[in-house]
Amino acid sequence: MLGSGFVLTIYALRVGGDFMHGRMLLPQLFCLLLPVAVVPIRLPEGGLRAVTAKDWSFAVITLALLGTAGWALFAANTTAIKSGTKISASGIVDERVYYVLNTGHDHPILAEDYLDYPRVRAMVNNIAETPDGGLLLNSPSFMFWYIAPPPQPIPDGGAGHTVYFLNLGMTSMNVPLDVRVIDQMGLAYPLAAHTDRLTDGRIGHDKSLYPDWVVVDTGMVDRHPWMPWYMDEKWVTQARTAMSCPDTVALNISYRDPLTWGRFKHNLIHALHFAKYRIDRVPKYEIERCGLVDPYPQPQR
Repeated sequence: MLGSGFVLTIYALRVGGDFMHGRMLLPQLFCLLLPVAVVPIRLPEGGLRAVTAKDWSFAVITLALLGTAGWALFAANTTAIKSGTKISASGIVDERVYYVLNTGHDHPILAEDYLDYPRVRAMVNNIAETPDGGLLLNSPSFMFWYIAPPPQPIPDGGAGHTVYFLNLGMTSMNVPLDVRVIDQMGLAYPLAAHTDRLTDGRIGHDKSLYPDWVVVDTGMVDRHPWMPWYMDEKWVTQARTAMSCPDTVALNISYRDPLTWGRFKHNLIHALHFAKYRIDRVPKYEIERCGLVDPYPQPQR
């Protein structure tokens, strides 16, 4: 068991995990702890009929085991979603049922299985249809994408694509390696990760960065009619100003610059500052927080 745990640990470190990286090491932890995690239940010499009040260790361990088993059965049958389409107030989801229903596949384990998830096939087609590149922003209809194009002149080979969507796995597995995939909740996008949490939001899904920031960050066209119709040019302009906040600029440089020895030392020294740094996802409020000049100030009354 120790050998298996060691091999699995090396494997997980080599191939990587998902955004909840800790759960990728749970089987290894079980293997490594198993040799020392055995708790003996000592039966009285006369068997179960000879158990007395003095045999407290037997009683305590037995009750603990029964209590744990009862709690597990209760949790498994009361907290998960029933239909696979709704998330309960606790935020616990039966992920497998959810994706079975939304892909139409009984066993959605391959990348191509998730092409049948809403938006994913349309994403692949849109990327193929826009060789110049662009920013793909999902639509509320779950059926198609809005694309913010790159500015002219287009470089040779295109300006590249960026997909802005929550579901990172199914998207990244179905696009070429040169397509950037980021999300509004900050699982793979530091700018979103450093926004303030939403009150009573689902753990791990309690941040939501507005797409105005991403249009600016990716350098796409920020004017109508090229920018998606539902976006406000004013908000995008304010987001551009907000991103000039010195601390935000320093945060972006910390992970975008080449990792030289000097950059490594700088990031290590400022690690605590970067970890606690938060921005307001509303550009206007972020401008105020950082003490910048708002390009659209409120009129004086």
